[in-house]
Amino acid sequence: MELQSTVKRMLKEQFGVENIDLLFKKMGKNRIYAYKPCGVEIEEKHSGIYFGTMERDGFRLSIEGSYIIGKEAKKGVVEINKEQAFSWMEGKDIEGDVKGYVILKWGDYFLGCGKGNGRVIRNFVPKNRRIKL
Repeated sequence: MELQSTVKRMLKEQFGVENIDLLFKKMGKNRIYAYKPCGVEIEEKHSGIYFGTMERDGFRLSIEGSYIIGKEAKKGVVEINKEQAFSWMEGKDIEGDVKGYVILKWGDYFLGCGKGNGRVIRNFVPKNRRIKL
């Protein structure tokens, strides 16, 4: 249960998410997988959906993780324009005056999580998920 409370605490601190009806499982290099409680113990091969990674300096959401909690997030969401969104999905960093891990949002779309240093937001979109324009 410690993992459950740690992940939920981090989501509350970083993104203002109060209630999340998911269970979490840690696998590999601090990678967190999320699944819905169903009363059945999940097997190792059924790990849920990749939700994010616990880093030393915070929780870095996956694209799916940002989509799952994005609508509930009360802070840590950066709205970007179409040009920035396309650059982001190409794998490029974008300008932003935020610090820490943030969710990128364009319109109704949650594009993933980046890390701001006060000047730029670092891109974590995996190479195999980037678009080529």
